[in-house]
Amino acid sequence: MTKRVVLGALVGAWMVVATGCSSDACVDRFDCRNSKGDPGEGKEWACVDNKCEAQSPAPPSEEVGTDAGTQTDAGTDAGTQTDAGTQTDAGDMTVVEGGDCTANANCMEGLFCEDSGGARKCQPLQIVLTTEAASGGATDAVVVRYKNPGSEPPTGTTTTTKLSESATGQSRFPRWNKDGTAVAFVEEDTGNAVTLVTRNLPLTAGQTTPLTTGANAGNTLDFRYMEWEPSTRIAWCTTTSSGGHDVVSGIKVIAGTGGTVQDATSEGVFPSWAADGNSFVYSVNSIGLKTKVIDGAESPVSGAPASSEQPLHNEANGVLLYLDGGGKTDMISGVSTPLTELFTLNPADTGTPAPKPVASATSADVTVPPGQLKSYIANHTWAPGGTHVAYVRVYYFKPVAGDATLCTGGDNCGGKQGNVIFVRRIDASGAPQGDELELVSEATLPSFSPDGHFIAYVSGRKLKVQKINPEATDAASLKVGDVITHTWSGSNVPSNRGDDHRPRWQPR
Repeated sequence: MTKRVVLGALVGAWMVVATGCSSDACVDRFDCRNSKGDPGEGKEWACVDNKCEAQSPAPPSEEVGTDAGTQTDAGTDAGTQTDAGTQTDAGDMTVVEGGDCTANANCMEGLFCEDSGGARKCQPLQIVLTTEAASGGATDAVVVRYKNPGSEPPTGTTTTTKLSESATGQSRFPRWNKDGTAVAFVEEDTGNAVTLVTRNLPLTAGQTTPLTTGANAGNTLDFRYMEWEPSTRIAWCTTTSSGGHDVVSGIKVIAGTGGTVQDATSEGVFPSWAADGNSFVYSVNSIGLKTKVIDGAESPVSGAPASSEQPLHNEANGVLLYLDGGGKTDMISGVSTPLTELFTLNPADTGTPAPKPVASATSADVTVPPGQLKSYIANHTWAPGGTHVAYVRVYYFKPVAGDATLCTGGDNCGGKQGNVIFVRRIDASGAPQGDELELVSEATLPSFSPDGHFIAYVSGRKLKVQKINPEATDAASLKVGDVITHTWSGSNVPSNRGDDHRPRWQPR
């Protein structure tokens, strides 16, 4: 049986650290059109070195090449990097916020084509997440737009919309369907009984749909490591109690419309759906990574070490992203912690696929006080288009004698904080390209928008969103504009359950 205990001590108090580029910064010519309007007669906008320049139009063949490159990086609706390189599949992506649209591909990055007052309009993408009351700790599954509609420059929201219609119970772990039109989440009654429910968006009162209860889902105490899109089924891990700890093992699934709960696996955790929506990859202690086809076979992932864990499918190309500590651990704040590193594995590689290192653990000697400044990798995620990964590098200080402690910006850590988000480019084979680029210090649980142009994360117990330049080759040019900070009176954003608490973007 696979056991997994979530350790909140390693993702503790956050400090706000944020810098940004000027408001003139751009990623592509559509940014320029949106912020500066008409470039003038006989001219068109170009984004040169992240600055808008009005230029004479290029010949048609050259313009097509420019657009294709931009849309590939943006991770558009086309579904694969190859398809995304054509305007026909990806749409024009020129409709600004509030403009009329017929499909998501019409809308500029960060926008979703949704019904609004009887018409279809491009509106800011929504994010679902769990919030926690500042007093008492009760949780709510909520939905919020990534920015205030119409605000320029963008600003954060000051309110959230609760998904649960329960007047007394808590809710948590919201997950989108593949169309971005419905959300599944957990409702908890006052007696701690749990129910998996869904709601459609836009929200309509009285239309919560119960799918199954914890009792009918194998007597699970909770629906942990739950995933829905890109499948039509919802998968989760069964939670039981043993010796005062939660034991999470065994994967079950149910159709997003309800029906019979199906036992998919008898062991394992962290299911991640493949693009076909009918198979997933997961991890099992002492075995490593396995794949499971619904109503079909399960088998180990070729090339994955036995110590590999927490796999994530990339929907665009099938490359796997996962952690592997190789059996190495350190005692950090009294807890034995795996010193995990980040790898990709491409099942399409010839022969037995070989893991490709993306982010390694580090160690450097410190003289005052004597010891080592070390780091390992956690909370990894894919950009939907498969072009980038984001992850948290966890820094800690290990003295010559005694347990290690998380860094808090002190001299022993060279001023480093305990959790730092990095971004790194990945090619279609899964190989890393260029250096890892620091996005923000003292932050965790990064999450890419579906177009790959924004990253949401948790810092200072707040939801924050940063626009990025996917073409950046250094940290100085990675951020575009200022960070958007969401401030909600009376509630915070928890991060103590890792991926369960990661903000989730509305799919496009």
